Amino acid sequence: MKIKPASVLHSLAEHYHHDASDFLDRFDVLWESQTHKTGRIKTFVDLLMGCECELKAHAILSRLQDDAVETYKAVKAAGHRIDRIADMSTFMTDRTHYDYLKDHLSGLSVLIRYSFDAYGTFFPFDYDHADINYSKTIGNSSWALQIRDHLRRMIEASNDEFTGMVSDDISQIFDQEDQMTSFMEKIRNKSPKR
Repeated sequence: MKIKPASVLHSLAEHYHHDASDFLDRFDVLWESQTHKTGRIKTFVDLLMGCECELKAHAILSRLQDDAVETYKAVKAAGHRIDRIADMSTFMTDRTHYDYLKDHLSGLSVLIRYSFDAYGTFFPFDYDHADINYSKTIGNSSWALQIRDHLRRMIEASNDEFTGMVSDDISQIFDQEDQMTSFMEKIRNKSPKR
C-alpha cells in the first residue's frame, strides 16, 4: 500500500491540486449553460483559476526539497500571472502544457469576473481597441475547451502525487502538524510558538 508523502510543501501542492479539480468541475457544469457573454466570461474565470491552481501545484512539486516558506513566498509572489507560474513549473519534463497555458492565457486576468472589467476588456465602445478579442478566445468554445484539456492533463499528471494512505505512525502525523503550524505562523509573519 502506497503511503502519501508527508511534508508542508506536499500538503500545499495538494491543496492547490484539489482547488484546480474543483474549478475544473465547476467549469464543466456551467460552461455550456451560459446564455450571456458575462456569464460565459465568469465561467471561464473558473477555468483560469483552475489553471493557476494546478500550475502552482506543479511549481511547488518542482521544489519539494527547497525551503517551504521561501517556496510559498515565490509562488505567492507570482500572483495570478499564469506566465510567471508556468515558468516556475518543472514538475513535468515536457513543457507542452505549461507553455501552451502561458502562451494562451497571458494577459487574461481573474479580474474579468466582474462585468465592468469584462466589458472594458472585451467590448469597449470601439471594438478595434479591445484588449482581447472575445470571439477568438472566450467566445470560441474550441479555444476554451483546448485550455480545459491542458488543465485536465496537468491534473492527471500529478494525481499520483496525492494518492495513497496517510501514515499510521502517530508521531509522524503529529510532527507533520507541528511543521504545518510553524509554517503557517512564519508566513503570517508571527514568531513560532515554543
